[in-house]
Amino acid sequence: MLMELTAAVLAACVLYYAGYVVLRAWGFGRLVCHPPREVLLPSVSVIVPARNEAEHLAACLHSLMQQSYPAHLYEVLVVNDQSTDATPGIARVFSVRHPGRIRVLDLPAGLPGSKKAAVSAGVSQAAGAIILQTDADCIVPPGWIASMAAQFQGRTVLVSGPVLAAAGPHWMEQLQSLELIGLTALGAGSIALGRPNLCNGANLAYLKSVFEAVGGFEGVDHFASGDDELLLQKIVRSQAGAVRFARCRSAIVQTAVQPGWKQLKAQRIRWVSKARHYLQRGVNLTQAVSYLAFWAFPVLAIFSLADARYGVLLAELLLLKAAADLPLMYRSAAFFHKLPLLRMLPLLELVYIPYVIWVGLAGNLARSYDWKGRMVQ
Repeated sequence: MLMELTAAVLAACVLYYAGYVVLRAWGFGRLVCHPPREVLLPSVSVIVPARNEAEHLAACLHSLMQQSYPAHLYEVLVVNDQSTDATPGIARVFSVRHPGRIRVLDLPAGLPGSKKAAVSAGVSQAAGAIILQTDADCIVPPGWIASMAAQFQGRTVLVSGPVLAAAGPHWMEQLQSLELIGLTALGAGSIALGRPNLCNGANLAYLKSVFEAVGGFEGVDHFASGDDELLLQKIVRSQAGAVRFARCRSAIVQTAVQPGWKQLKAQRIRWVSKARHYLQRGVNLTQAVSYLAFWAFPVLAIFSLADARYGVLLAELLLLKAAADLPLMYRSAAFFHKLPLLRMLPLLELVYIPYVIWVGLAGNLARSYDWKGRMVQ
């Protein structure tokens, strides 16, 4: 009786997950890109938090200096988050080469450093009406600023943008890229359905006035992660205006994949650790049900050792999950011009179940982790 009840609950969770993903795939397909405008262009401040990014920062800043947006209407603020490598020096070289266009700010040594602190410092010094965030290990296309700024129409106060992880030939890199385009489409589809819950700080824009109106990160600044999603949720709760996703290829930001398992583990734990601090309890409920859906597969595999009927149910639910994932992944891969990556989808479907179970446990149980040479609590 207990096995039957457990199997029924877990099957219901998988059904919920499948419906959730299919709806997001439909929502993603409904999104449109507003073309860049040529009149009434707003001023923009691009904030680049940087900690120990000497390897990537030069390429990031070079791409920011190649924008099609009028040079007099945007500035770049590099916020050095207490780096211990050559990051500050590289930033200052660029500021000398591009006077008035790139400014360098330093978080004081001895004070708590974090990405939220870096973003807040940048916003406090920003001259632009629109704040555009990206990461120091990212490269932006020439039309990025113009495309993101063009999405601020009507009551829009925050725009989430697409992020692509640059993948090499290694299977681990390709799986990271495939995972990210799937997560991006899930977040975009939720925004299309009027239930924004996911965004990425590597490509995020919002009105400076709204950031200040909601108190910035006040109330969530003691959490190490969440400079993107916790801010999104604060803005949604404030009902300050609409949230939009920029479904524009000209707005795709390219980020680096994690080079090894150690770095990937730290990043994913950091991502998951913020989930328990979400301000929208409905999001937590959705995450909990979806997480149980992933547990359905190993549990039913164990049950099948005692009763073959659970093996049949397991196979049916695996097919259901794959059938639900495919439309979302296909639409997202087509948008990013990464359809060849779909050949890795069967492998992702296989490894993603134990991966999600492990990440969920590690992210919620971990009390500290190392991130770029800093122990984060």
